[in-house]
Amino acid sequence: MSQSGVSRRKAYIFAFAALLLVSFTAATSYLAYDIIAPIARTIKLPVELGGMGLSDTQVNFLYSVYSIPVIIFVVFGGLLADKLGVRRSGILFAAVFALGTVLTAVSDYYVMLAGRVLLGIGAECFYVVMNKILAKWFKDKILATAFGLNLLLCRAGSFLALASGAWLMEVLGSWKMTLWVTAAVSSITVLAMVIYLFLDRFGEKQSMTAIVEDEEGEFKLGEALRLPLAFWVISGLCMTYYSAIFPFIAIAPRFFVERYGMSDIDAGGATSVIIFLSMCTTWLFGLVVDKMGKRATLLIIGSLMMLPCHASLVLTDVPPVIPMVVLGISFSLVPAALWPALPLMVKDEHIGTAYGVIAMVQNIGLFLFPLLAGKIRDVSGSYHGAMLMFSGCALAGLLLAIWLKAIEMKQGSYLDRRA
Repeated sequence: MSQSGVSRRKAYIFAFAALLLVSFTAATSYLAYDIIAPIARTIKLPVELGGMGLSDTQVNFLYSVYSIPVIIFVVFGGLLADKLGVRRSGILFAAVFALGTVLTAVSDYYVMLAGRVLLGIGAECFYVVMNKILAKWFKDKILATAFGLNLLLCRAGSFLALASGAWLMEVLGSWKMTLWVTAAVSSITVLAMVIYLFLDRFGEKQSMTAIVEDEEGEFKLGEALRLPLAFWVISGLCMTYYSAIFPFIAIAPRFFVERYGMSDIDAGGATSVIIFLSMCTTWLFGLVVDKMGKRATLLIIGSLMMLPCHASLVLTDVPPVIPMVVLGISFSLVPAALWPALPLMVKDEHIGTAYGVIAMVQNIGLFLFPLLAGKIRDVSGSYHGAMLMFSGCALAGLLLAIWLKAIEMKQGSYLDRRA
């Protein structure tokens, strides 16, 4: 789209300002999602010892319940993003997940579950809006790099939760206060999205964006049913791959304490290696994608790297830092190639819908596998079976990545070409 006299440099300044605002908002939701993991062992303690007396299944249900409404609602969130536009829907969804963090901090188990439900609805629908915003400002420019930087900033929230959650609980003297600090940080996001509203309006008026939204566009649920086969395959890959990452991160601090005798703080630090490495390298792989393409190929490589990691933690005596490093690099490769591939598969007016559908499919896995991991631990007394289950997810993701490559080769290898 013509920039109508606006300098390229000025357009990029505004584009990156938009990226920072939405990434900060998303980072707080990552913080809220992952803050349960480093405090999980404490909330499992009996009530008289300061905990809630929860089982592993109950703790992991705090993750699974996040995904229950998302499976149903996030497609409509994507359609709503297409209908309302990113400005209004961004503010709405940020407010919903901020309210969810407040309810989670109330620290009654059933109120916490309600808060995690709202966190799931608001955060996952916001990610749909965020992805649409990035496509709007960066499409046909440096989209993969923008996604990489976005993931770096978002995962800073996860890194803070995992690396410092147990430490913060120790400093504050209470896991409840840790949740209230998280809620306070999350509440700031509504203001960030109000600021984005004015920035986006100015950007469209000055012809800075790659896509101009029709905020009164037609609202068609049927469009979700006519997305191409490659989209459904990459959605399956997204579900299986992330089901081997996020549910593992949820149990990893407890697993490291049990398997290697680490302290809670050290176990959180070991888990955060995945996030730290992905923060450092995802944007670099985004640059590679922008320069070389190779999206389908990178999806295969990243999925293959994950395959041996989980099993090696329970079947071998390999130092845990090795599989964690490999997982961190894999967790950079796959997202750097996956998310920028979607705008190449669907029409501009259906981007919000497509991101909503893939989020729905992803959250089917994020509902099932944390719950299964917790149940396996409660029944068997160890995480051995859960780790092998995650290996199965990794294998399924690799097979889907190979299938996607076969499909896109028949269609001219459009995912492997430079955008």
